[in-house]
Amino acid sequence: MLYRREFFGSLAGLAAIGTTACLAREIFAGNVLDEVLKWPSMVIETLPNNDAYRAPVITRVNVQPTGQLISVVGDDHVISLYDQKESAFVEHIKRHKDWVRSCLFSPDGTKLATAGNDRMLFMWQVGKWDDPISIRRHESAIFDLAFSPDGLYLATVGFEEKLLIYDVQTGQVQKELPCPCPDMHAVAFSQDGKYLAAGGRCGTVRVWNKQDWTQAVQFRAHSKRIRSIEFASNNLVVSASDDQFVRITDLNSPTEPRTLPRHPSKLYATALLGQDMLATAGSDNLIYIWRLSSLEKIGVLKGHSGTVSCLSQHDGQLVSGSYDTHVRLWKISATAQERTTDRGWNPSFK
Repeated sequence: MLYRREFFGSLAGLAAIGTTACLAREIFAGNVLDEVLKWPSMVIETLPNNDAYRAPVITRVNVQPTGQLISVVGDDHVISLYDQKESAFVEHIKRHKDWVRSCLFSPDGTKLATAGNDRMLFMWQVGKWDDPISIRRHESAIFDLAFSPDGLYLATVGFEEKLLIYDVQTGQVQKELPCPCPDMHAVAFSQDGKYLAAGGRCGTVRVWNKQDWTQAVQFRAHSKRIRSIEFASNNLVVSASDDQFVRITDLNSPTEPRTLPRHPSKLYATALLGQDMLATAGSDNLIYIWRLSSLEKIGVLKGHSGTVSCLSQHDGQLVSGSYDTHVRLWKISATAQERTTDRGWNPSFK
């Protein structure tokens, strides 16, 4: 069952869901259970924090680099902070006025940036949640955020044909870059900090040099909307799309990408799990684990009952958020042979 409330009002949305369900049955009939990985996991149930009195559809999760806090945002307009040491939500920040689309901790873990449909970008000092340290209003909704590895810059994209680069210390716009289309969903800095990439509805990825913000390369990676972009090692661009494909593109040969086998659903999120494992997730409620070097599927993680909209990883832990209103914590297993346990597991792995 898919919990995608924003599409239920349109016949097109219902038709797409039906097509996805048929395709999923065709590809995975008879073998899903054989491929389910028994990674230890636990569920975090989110809380109703607005006038709707229901738990939120989750749009983004992010783990603090220290591993202590998990930020959770969604359609309830609230920023919720889960403390792994306390095993409880410790803050519910009600500053946004619409869906919150993105939340991201700075590389040093001292700041949290949030943004969404209300066109607002907030920067928070961790531990001081009464007032943001920076407030900026955009012309249109903001969909994704990316900190540079050194923590000096914050890139933002959304429903406008430009990318804004903020100076994190001053909160001021440092640079404005033109984007390939007016509906941008994903942005990411490379691990070495040399490049910045963004993509959106047109399926094109544009990459800039961070040194002088000039365009380095542009390539058509997908036939439909790009929803996720990140850099693997050696500046490989990993992108996922509504076209059900994940492309792995070398910037030195952008016309010859490697491609994972086609997924049975639209893709919403990816997360690198070490040097050679990749997690992907989408509207079939499953999380797929892949071996990047061989493009081979290791197996799937089964637990969510709605679209898996977001992934985040830290120090042996994979965190997933879903339209089913739940967050799940998974212990990453290199052998994938461990037994599933939904109770009595310490998610800190210490």
